[in-house]
Amino acid sequence: MIVKPYVGVTGPVTAQETKDICREFSQAGYTMEISHIPMLGFLVSYKTLCGQPTQNRRYPLVNTLSDLLRATDQKVLTMVHYNSKEINTLSNQVAQIFDGIYEEGLCGAIQLNIVWPDINQVAKIKELYPEMQIVFQASHHAMDGKKANQVAEGIKMYGNSLSYVLIDPSGGRGLEFELDSSVVLYSELKEKCPDLTIGFAGGFTRENVTPRVKALIERLGKDGFCIDAEGGLRDKMTLDYGDDILNMKKVRGYLQGVSSVLK
Repeated sequence: MIVKPYVGVTGPVTAQETKDICREFSQAGYTMEISHIPMLGFLVSYKTLCGQPTQNRRYPLVNTLSDLLRATDQKVLTMVHYNSKEINTLSNQVAQIFDGIYEEGLCGAIQLNIVWPDINQVAKIKELYPEMQIVFQASHHAMDGKKANQVAEGIKMYGNSLSYVLIDPSGGRGLEFELDSSVVLYSELKEKCPDLTIGFAGGFTRENVTPRVKALIERLGKDGFCIDAEGGLRDKMTLDYGDDILNMKKVRGYLQGVSSVLK
């Protein structure tokens, strides 16, 4: 099943930030009925899932996740972005995250920020949650040392478990994706995995998103792709990764910049 492409913002940690981003989506013209739907991503890690503290300001307390999801009023596609090194029990971890919130319809999508997660574990997640939309993150580490056709062949092995692939060499660090190599991978994925919806991430900001999306459309000949932004929408407190805070003016400029192109 081909799912709708999204325009994403990842990283709110409070109900107020969540509501403010949803308002910005609405004011920029995004609804669940248009061609590119709004996506709001919430970061969870194995560490935060276990209740351990983190210095990364992008991660909410896991016990507040259900409240954050409710704050969206189901006006956006809500998605958990999950990273873990405990790969052998991944499906159990996902079940712990989604206990209750899946049944209540608060969230039905997850991006696995894990380098080549175990295929059987991903299939088990899909078995547990048949309507779950699972995103494969084609990160720098996942692509390292592999040609585009090898990456696409590897992703094809996941079969019907996946709904999306996000070409994301940045991983939330604000690093720009390289247009040429990203387009090559996109083309390989469309050939080998035609049912997947594909997106791009990496250094999108309010200043560069319009020309970048235009360049993607020119290269791809279509606009049916996703984009997601995280690090480029934040203000650094220090140079440490994750020591930054969301800037709603940057969110507004980013969303309106995308809207001006995709409309």
